[in-house]
Amino acid sequence: MTNKTSTKLKDWLEFSKLKIMIPVSLTGFTGYFAFNPQFSSEIFLLSFGILLMAVSASVLNQIQEVKSDGMMIRTSNRPLPAKRITLTGAFLFFFFNLITGVIVIYYTGNIKAVIIGLFTIFWYNVIYTYSKRITAFAVVPGAITGALPPLIGWVAAGGGIWDKPIVFIEFLIFIGQIPHFWLLILKYGEDYKQAGFPSLTNIFTRSQIKRLTFVWVISSVAAALFLCYFEIIQNSIIIVILVAISIYVIWQFLDLLKIRASGNNFGKYSIVLDLYFLLVLLLLISDKII
Repeated sequence: MTNKTSTKLKDWLEFSKLKIMIPVSLTGFTGYFAFNPQFSSEIFLLSFGILLMAVSASVLNQIQEVKSDGMMIRTSNRPLPAKRITLTGAFLFFFFNLITGVIVIYYTGNIKAVIIGLFTIFWYNVIYTYSKRITAFAVVPGAITGALPPLIGWVAAGGGIWDKPIVFIEFLIFIGQIPHFWLLILKYGEDYKQAGFPSLTNIFTRSQIKRLTFVWVISSVAAALFLCYFEIIQNSIIIVILVAISIYVIWQFLDLLKIRASGNNFGKYSIVLDLYFLLVLLLLISDKII
């Protein structure tokens, strides 16, 4: 592979945001497995279909926000604003992922799963993307987007939309996205303002945002423990592990409150939060296996 080809491949992989999209696919896998705890070709293909649809939504979002991305230090070197990928190529990539994702989800699941997937894209690329330009609190309705992939998996496996287990799994994913976004605001709030987006840093002080983030982390931990209380997770060993890592996360975020207001060492807290939710999903899957 030549250096030019290798560089181009890296651009398309970066454009796909696989580091973010693969965890989205995992939530879909979890939703499917929670209803039908068997490893099969269908569950892996369904997860791949969710991945493709998630990539299509992300690509469309980058097309929609190419100008604002070019104005922010954090995003200005992305392939689209840096013109390493053309708009035409981006649109073709969007349609390829969307159509392929729809086909895969339909044939490994059902039409209801496809409709939920299409609704997720609509909510992300229309409701959330445009509400970001209006309100600094767009993350709250926007978090619905991340809560829907596990529902796609659950429904594709044969579950109902309002079944108790999937409602609480969705609630967990919904709540958990909000403190993650607020950590981004603590780190990149000025970047958002430079691009013309309303920012929480215009409404709250950094100390207030840290305290609110901590409250949302506590809420996220409570949502995870609900899985035990409502017997969605039942194995006693799994419950002990979940309680232990939940206490650890709270202890870690207590340190967030001690960082001086002008501090900028917020990346590690995002990692802790991401790992926590990854472990919760793996524990949920493990409970179904056991």
